[in-house]
Amino acid sequence: MKKQLLTLFMMLAAVTASAQIVLWNGDDKEVDSDGGFWNRADPTVIEDGSNKCLKATLKANPGGWDQEHHNIALPVGDADFKGLRRLTFRMKMEDKHNVMVQLEGKDGAYNVKRIFWYDTPGEWQTMVYEYSVGPDEDKITDTNNNVIAIWPYEETADGEGKTIYIDDIQLEGPMLKDGAAIRTLADGSLTSKQVEITGSLSKGKYQCTWDGDWHTVDYDDYSLLLSKLSADVCFLNLTGAAVTDGDGPQLRTKNHNLLILSPTDFYDTDNVIRWDGEKNITPKMVLDESYPFYTPIDFTATAVQVTRSIKAGINTMCLPFYVGQAEISTNCKIATYTSSTADAVNFTTADHADANVPFLATAVDAAATELNFTNKGVVNTPESFSEPFIGIYVPKSAEGKYGINDDGKFQKGASGATVKSFHALMTTIPAGARSVTIDGISTGINNISVKNPIQNIYNLNGVRVDKVGNKGLYIINGKKVIVK
Repeated sequence: MKKQLLTLFMMLAAVTASAQIVLWNGDDKEVDSDGGFWNRADPTVIEDGSNKCLKATLKANPGGWDQEHHNIALPVGDADFKGLRRLTFRMKMEDKHNVMVQLEGKDGAYNVKRIFWYDTPGEWQTMVYEYSVGPDEDKITDTNNNVIAIWPYEETADGEGKTIYIDDIQLEGPMLKDGAAIRTLADGSLTSKQVEITGSLSKGKYQCTWDGDWHTVDYDDYSLLLSKLSADVCFLNLTGAAVTDGDGPQLRTKNHNLLILSPTDFYDTDNVIRWDGEKNITPKMVLDESYPFYTPIDFTATAVQVTRSIKAGINTMCLPFYVGQAEISTNCKIATYTSSTADAVNFTTADHADANVPFLATAVDAAATELNFTNKGVVNTPESFSEPFIGIYVPKSAEGKYGINDDGKFQKGASGATVKSFHALMTTIPAGARSVTIDGISTGINNISVKNPIQNIYNLNGVRVDKVGNKGLYIINGKKVIVK
């Protein structure tokens, strides 16, 4: 069976030339040796320009196994497939033809075949064989696979006397730094703040056959990796991986704040930090208060967009870069925490806040939902903040902590209260404290433990109200509460 129509051939999306598991290449092989292949079709390592590869000449079978010298066989019994199932190699031959790869199990346990179309006579072409689909793929083991046999003309004698060149036989796909194949992990099992990927990341489609019908096979290492990531992952290090057809937007669908440190051939998309060994630059960093944020490294962002709720009056903030007053809004004043005394929590105005320093932003314009900055030096995230005024980079419970309410006062959160990223909290306030001061001017503390929004609030006259107002007695969720 031959593939007759070139229109059936799928143009393979760029496949990386390096991978984490190399089964064979000629670089470390001795010229004029068989390079470790079985003695079929006279395998010989040669120099092809500056590259070393395998040359084989298909010939009539002198006896023994039928068609033995019509294939090139490489023992792989000691190779660890590590859950990877995409086999690639580079090939050069004289004819357009179907090329079959047969993966044989130990002691004949299985004999898995895939066929790919070679159509660039006299030129090197990357051949791709996906073993995660098709018959018997479940029989392939990580180790103790017996041999890979490459049949340039399928199981026929069509190529007798033809010369074939092979190089860079390898398994491709993403892996963790410790060697675990991403494919073998449970969905959502990657929960660390930062994850380092090795191996290769690419995506594309091609056509192959195992049953006489051509099947379009899609592969997408980014989708595969995304399925293993949890929303907790904030920093993805790809500098140890071979990356092509980069898909940052897909990787960021679970955590919109995900930062991707990547080789320079990754596409220019939001939150991709380009790494060239000396500096880290991302064209644009896009942050959202609803998702966690973390970076273990410093880098420069030429533009930053932060989406978060902002109200007129006083807001708590914490950002991973230096910010000046006017960068928040025209009328903004910045105040940083100085001390807590027996009767007050004290802040002092400043003309800026340094990276990772929580602050109050006062007199901010109303109804803002987006802050934009330019040329920011982003600073690595501290493992913890100095109490009692702490920055928040991971949405979490605010129960028992103090945040700013709609009246611009610190208010204690009850069960169910939450705080989002790029805000700040007071973890404790002295029991006798009745005010928050900014340059000595009091703003006030509401020490009532409530959940926001509050349900079932009545004043002393039995009239239901939307929120606690002036001092006095209130009935909140059936309990008497005195507001002083």
